[in-house]
Amino acid sequence: MAYRLKASDPTLGDAVRRIALDQAERARAEADDPALAPAEAIHQIRKRCKKLRGLIRLVRPGFAAYGEENAAIRDLARRLSGLRDLEALIETHDRLMARDDAEAARFAPVRAALTARKQAAPERVDDATRAALDALAGRIAGWQIEGKPAKVIAGGLEKTWARAAAAHDDCRDAPTTEAMHEWRKRVKYHWYHCRILAPVWPGPVGARAAEAKRLSDILGDHHDLALYAAHLAGAEAPDLDPEAQIALGRITDRALSELERDAFALGARFFAETPRRAAKRLAALYAVWESEPRR
Repeated sequence: MAYRLKASDPTLGDAVRRIALDQAERARAEADDPALAPAEAIHQIRKRCKKLRGLIRLVRPGFAAYGEENAAIRDLARRLSGLRDLEALIETHDRLMARDDAEAARFAPVRAALTARKQAAPERVDDATRAALDALAGRIAGWQIEGKPAKVIAGGLEKTWARAAAAHDDCRDAPTTEAMHEWRKRVKYHWYHCRILAPVWPGPVGARAAEAKRLSDILGDHHDLALYAAHLAGAEAPDLDPEAQIALGRITDRALSELERDAFALGARFFAETPRRAAKRLAALYAVWESEPRR
């Protein structure tokens, strides 16, 4: 697994550059892989971008180029968002039908409309995206991480997790689509951080990573379902009879409520510990690991 620290990394900066270059090179390969359908290539490249943004957030306090690189990677991913969003709506519809044992035929017009929109969307990685990936890969060798590694990591962990805690509180007050999506983004970055740091104590940190992923997945399903509900209420909604519209709305609302219940139950466990304390604990484990003889 390349997306993690290795004992063979001479320094934290070397680890960051190795992990980042691996993700960038994989994205470049996926952009031109004939074995991947265009939609899958786009999905994979967007995942690489998210992992890269998670990586640099971990070392943000010691990475002077953070703002510039974060914006560049964010903008690169945004170029690819449209097709993946349509794919997610179709996947959400299929999960919803299976989850509630609904009559798929009754809501077939919904899937047909989504499929038609997807088929009409451009399915390719354009030259500008390839150029942006090439430029990113070329810059990574010059990335520098300054400061004491454990302190840098503590600062990156705390900032990201404090934002996740604040987003959790916002959702408790008002679980809007925007608030839940913001919470999910912050939790996903923490999942990436735990994946990177897992070697410092694989059992406990790996378990935290697994639970962070579970929370991220729940929140991701919530976001996709909220977008699906908005689609049903929008101008491009499929033509359903009023009774079917009401029935599908009820199914969607019930699924959203269940996902919120599960997310808040798991979130309460995560945020029982303050972000500062969690960050200090993980950074201390890194310091112990860093002090061990390199292999």
